Amino acid sequence: MTLILLSSFLLAACGEAPQAPGPEVAALTPPPAPPEKVDPKADALALAKATDAGARLGAALKGRLTQAMVEGPGAAMTACSDEAQGLTAQVRGESGVRVGRASLKLRNPTNSGPDWVQAWLTANEGKPGAEAALSSEVTTTPDGRFARVIRPITVEAGCLTCHGDPAAIPPPVKEQLTARYPGDAATGYKVGDLRGAIWAELAVKPAAEPAADPATAPAAPDPAAPPQEG
Repeated sequence: MTLILLSSFLLAACGEAPQAPGPEVAALTPPPAPPEKVDPKADALALAKATDAGARLGAALKGRLTQAMVEGPGAAMTACSDEAQGLTAQVRGESGVRVGRASLKLRNPTNSGPDWVQAWLTANEGKPGAEAALSSEVTTTPDGRFARVIRPITVEAGCLTCHGDPAAIPPPVKEQLTARYPGDAATGYKVGDLRGAIWAELAVKPAAEPAADPATAPAAPDPAAPPQEG
């Protein structure tokens, strides 16, 4: 018995290869997942829908903010804080596309974007808005394929009243910003800076099969007819 144990010890010490796992262990290893089938038509359709939803959200937010600025900075802040989320939800509901705004310097914490948007913002940090290219792609993730679109938001002159140099922001505006957003980080911008992004994301679904033409479809068998001989 002692000789057997010593022999086993020497084999292990000399680098004896371990035994292959038994059938019980091998059975626990799942087979590799088959590669996902890519449908170019479904990809293109999802990307078009995401692009359209992002454009609609950008137009809706800018239009409402421009209208509010005519009434003054106070009205613009009210539109941003009280109406922007509602407009975003409206576009989501009408389009079926997940959309939103995001920035690295947030005013409203609810506008923190998903990881892939934050990665784009980080990669473009410090660039002028005109140099931050629109991103549009279909990508495969552990949760499936998604169409993703990012539209840069560039600071314009009218934005500086609320987002410019803190020292130049009018005191009444600064008071309202402090009251509404105690942790406000969205100041210090100049015209042309990258303010953030409008983003849109939609899961890719397989394209529907075309419906069969009734004129060319084979006729259904008559249950009352006698069986045909082979």
